[in-house]
Amino acid sequence: MPDVTYRRTVNIIAIVASAAFAGGGLLILVSYGIRWLGTDPLVWRVGFWDEFMNFAITIIPVNLLTLVGLVLSVRLDWQDRPVRRIWMGAVWLYVANTLFTLGYFIPQNILLIWDTYTPAEASNVRATWLSLHVIRVAIALAVPVCALLAVHKHSERSPT
Repeated sequence: MPDVTYRRTVNIIAIVASAAFAGGGLLILVSYGIRWLGTDPLVWRVGFWDEFMNFAITIIPVNLLTLVGLVLSVRLDWQDRPVRRIWMGAVWLYVANTLFTLGYFIPQNILLIWDTYTPAEASNVRATWLSLHVIRVAIALAVPVCALLAVHKHSERSPT
């Protein structure tokens, strides 16, 4: 049986890091994203890379911590099928969000930075980007909810 302190630490990492990641996505949505829509494409392009890099160096470590917390938590509850299912739901949400980010958002950011679009196209792409980002934030918000549910389910099933 794993140490209770270790379990708590791993679960807290999964919950807090995933909630911080979701909060970062929400910040992008309600601050940067809305401002980006109203900014002239040429002005936006000049400032985007700095904003993107500043945010990335903050959010990427939080995202990686989320993965560590989720994987270690799943490992702790691997033999408890109902709890494992909830953890695996959180892992699959994390994977879906990562694939969505790598498959759409990062390539779009690069294309926008490289100025491959006309100003009108860039405005449409930014609007689509922000609309799809709402889905990404919703997925990210579901991860800490699943983690909390798994911890709760484990505590119901176990005296530790």
